[in-house]
Amino acid sequence: MNKKETFGERLLRKREELKLTQEQLAAKIGITRVTISKIEQDLTQSTRADTLLSLAKVLKCTPQWLLNGSGSEGTLANESNVVAGPPIYQFVPLVNWVQAGNWTDIAPQISFEDTELFPCPVKSAPGTFALRIQGDSMLPRFEEGDLIFVDPEKLDAENNKYIVAILEDSNEATFKQLQIIDGHKYLKALNPDYPPELKFLKINGNCKIIGTVIAHMKQV
Repeated sequence: MNKKETFGERLLRKREELKLTQEQLAAKIGITRVTISKIEQDLTQSTRADTLLSLAKVLKCTPQWLLNGSGSEGTLANESNVVAGPPIYQFVPLVNWVQAGNWTDIAPQISFEDTELFPCPVKSAPGTFALRIQGDSMLPRFEEGDLIFVDPEKLDAENNKYIVAILEDSNEATFKQLQIIDGHKYLKALNPDYPPELKFLKINGNCKIIGTVIAHMKQV
């Protein structure tokens, strides 16, 4: 079985294909040669989103492919032909709902090279992750297949904020709106077709908030 190429190995290969020295590549994106050397040796734990985007641009490949080898190697679109999108602050892993329910334990073990990553459009904590919406409980605003970005450091959610939580009798996380009524906290499903007994779940020591939703990305 062929060993999967690492982020550092892909960077080294693309740099050599373009006949760039470490010094030349570093100068083009505004970092040090030592940083390039560490990335190529896979000695860095993470890479800033702006650095990754700059590397991909200079090396004529996509940031997703450069970081974890997913998708087509491709090239970035010509800047003159596209309209600038929102700024990217970091790439975050897409996890499943069981992983989200155990995020505190598994986050340090997540390998970014083996995980699908998505650009987070807002500033967020380093442990931020993405989830893909399942089911219809949060219709019409959140549709199945949409992405939500969850900041695990925002645990003191305010009234009407959207949160991801885990119930004591489940190993999967759930996504709902937090409602505080007369001092009592509830998890609310947005779907207007849900009956009251399914639409509101009172939080009474049976629920742990995992994080607050900070961004929402709909499918095209």
